[in-house]
Amino acid sequence: MNTTPIPNLVARLIEMYGGSAEQAAVSLGSSPASLSRWRAGNSRPRKHVEERLRAIVEGGGDLVTMAENSKSDARLERLENAIAGTLHALREEFHRTGSVSTRQEVLDLVAALFFAHVTSIDASGPGIGQYLLRRRKTSVQALNQFIQAAGIHHLARSNEGEDRGRLGLKRFFSPLSERDERFAQQLIQIFERDAAAFRLLHEAGRDDLINEVFSRFMSTSFVDEKEMGQYLTPPEIARFMVEVGLHALSPAARNRFLKPHAAHKAGVILDPSCGVGSFLAETIRVLHRQVRENQSADALARWLSEFVEKRVVGIDKSERMIRLAMVNLGLFGVKAAHLRLGNALAREGQEGSLNSDLDGRVELILTNPPFGATYSGAEIAGFAIGKGRARADSEVLFLERYIDWLAPGGIAVTVVPDSILVNRGTFAELRRWLRERCNVEAVFSLPQATFAAAGTSTKTSVLVLRKPDRKNVTEQLTFFGEAREVGFDVITRSGQRRRIRNSSTDLPILVAEYRGDKPASLGCRVHLAQDAERWDAAYHGGLPDGIAAVVDRPRSSLIKVSGVARLVDERVDPRRQIANEFDYIEISDVDTRTGLVGHKRLVAAEAPSRARKLIRSGDVLVSTVRPERGGVGLVPPWLDGAIASTGFAVLRCTGIHPLALVWLLKTEVVRQQMIRNNIGIAYPAISESACLDLVLPAMQGSVSSLSDAAAKLAAAQESFEEARRTFIAEVQTLDRLATQSSELLRQAPNVIDVGEPGAVADVA
Repeated sequence: MNTTPIPNLVARLIEMYGGSAEQAAVSLGSSPASLSRWRAGNSRPRKHVEERLRAIVEGGGDLVTMAENSKSDARLERLENAIAGTLHALREEFHRTGSVSTRQEVLDLVAALFFAHVTSIDASGPGIGQYLLRRRKTSVQALNQFIQAAGIHHLARSNEGEDRGRLGLKRFFSPLSERDERFAQQLIQIFERDAAAFRLLHEAGRDDLINEVFSRFMSTSFVDEKEMGQYLTPPEIARFMVEVGLHALSPAARNRFLKPHAAHKAGVILDPSCGVGSFLAETIRVLHRQVRENQSADALARWLSEFVEKRVVGIDKSERMIRLAMVNLGLFGVKAAHLRLGNALAREGQEGSLNSDLDGRVELILTNPPFGATYSGAEIAGFAIGKGRARADSEVLFLERYIDWLAPGGIAVTVVPDSILVNRGTFAELRRWLRERCNVEAVFSLPQATFAAAGTSTKTSVLVLRKPDRKNVTEQLTFFGEAREVGFDVITRSGQRRRIRNSSTDLPILVAEYRGDKPASLGCRVHLAQDAERWDAAYHGGLPDGIAAVVDRPRSSLIKVSGVARLVDERVDPRRQIANEFDYIEISDVDTRTGLVGHKRLVAAEAPSRARKLIRSGDVLVSTVRPERGGVGLVPPWLDGAIASTGFAVLRCTGIHPLALVWLLKTEVVRQQMIRNNIGIAYPAISESACLDLVLPAMQGSVSSLSDAAAKLAAAQESFEEARRTFIAEVQTLDRLATQSSELLRQAPNVIDVGEPGAVADVA
């Protein structure tokens, strides 16, 4: 067990570099300032940095040698840490001495250097090192020539392919200038330090690990830059979606991708909003592992080349994203994948033609499309959902386009905002259009914090669609699952949101349940009706098993609210009435324990905008805001003609005593249904019409006896209220007589009132 204190280790490290804290920091992939803090004992390095520190100081200075003498898994982990250290050291050096000024430029240059280094080693070359300076070149000249040579070999030469959206060398790398000489010298030293780790991983056939380290590095870098966060899909979510998508493929389609001799017969795996290529890289890694287990090294190399160059397609509108995606996928050691700069939604012109070339050829789509971008006019003319509309959102158009691209039996796995699954209008039309053309394979709800580090709190889900291989869409069960934990938290520090990894995640369990490897606990399979109004997991998987068995049972004898009441919506504006004052009922006036309803007396001219609903004695008020709190009450006779908040649904009974309906609506069976019908996170609410579909825990035959009992309770309550009002009035009279002063009475608070209930604050 390591026992040497961190301050001692840091002191010895600096001694090893002749007392130079700067050189010691470079070797560690850190900064002199960090070394100073660790040496003083004011803080300690992160785990992977501490491991490197101990390896250098206590392990003879050679991390790779240590790795070779350890167990296989530990060896790979240490090699990964060495490469991660190289990347972080590069970034630190850019910030210390480089001429670049933004994180975007830093990431571009790190990517170009890393790409050139790895592809050189893959071709049995030495990578970046001091040997580049043997011909009396400056460090800047050596690095520029080295990177350009790598680009010429792996990228489209000159303008070749640029008319089809491929990036040429000139747009891939901006050469360093001569004033960057010292900076270039440091870069070469950093690569020289851990070159052996790169070579060992390549020789072990683990180029996928090099790619994985780089993907993690990009994720960290993008979290630091809020304006770039929109492109980031957390690695945990990308991995989850890839596993789901590959399982959803038919066995025949999966085998075509996995077998080296059949790879050329396979269709395409597409990300039409590829960003830095996270989904495509993760797919390659997963399949690479599976092929490696069953094939020789030569067969694996042939498969990798065929698969990456011909089966993987990515499109993005951002040139920077395509550049980074080229690096990301190029790190697998083969020619660059088919990555195209362009608008995947284009229907016309050359871009439209290139997009149409994919129609019916894609077996798997894995993507996180941009949300909220609005298209109009000619841009939506070629879309079915665009007909008769002035504008349409990007997420809506992309979903329609996926169906065009998918081959029969193809799978689309996409992140969607929950509005796609629950909202009405255009979104409901889209769901109907999709349901006519594909099966809903699965829906996985993600927590609100999933994309919070990117600066958005939009509630999202993962939607899995299957295009049938026959003309008619076959009926099947849909898997609905809800992930409450995804392996990280999002915190805000110094005004920036950051992801902090943790060990709590529901994603592996959901994958196992979806595959059928584990009994359902976080998810369930249910029949999604052809005309289902909602597709979200919270609705279809949100009821406890016992309640779901009763509520969702076909031909249930239980009655719905619509069978005993109707929805009324009579509205007035108290500011336009003759009366100067009015009785107003807001959500806080409903006692959630007893169902009693109180009120406030307001000046008409000061009426809030939500004071609009005209109510009558006997009406049942149901709070549509946070309905799980049970804000249900009965309007008493003395509040006939009062005004209620628009935060209530108003039910008027037609076949049941209203007090009986109040208490049925407060049962756990109904409360769970209300929770299931909630829409929204910060402001959860149900629609008024949803109240009519609530199933009550009563059969039609029991309504009469229940109403009789409710009538007796109502009479008893009315008698009690009358006695209570008489008693309180007498006490208040005694209070006034005892004060003997009207002035004192005006100054004293009224601690004895009519006892009207108060509950939840009215936020409607």
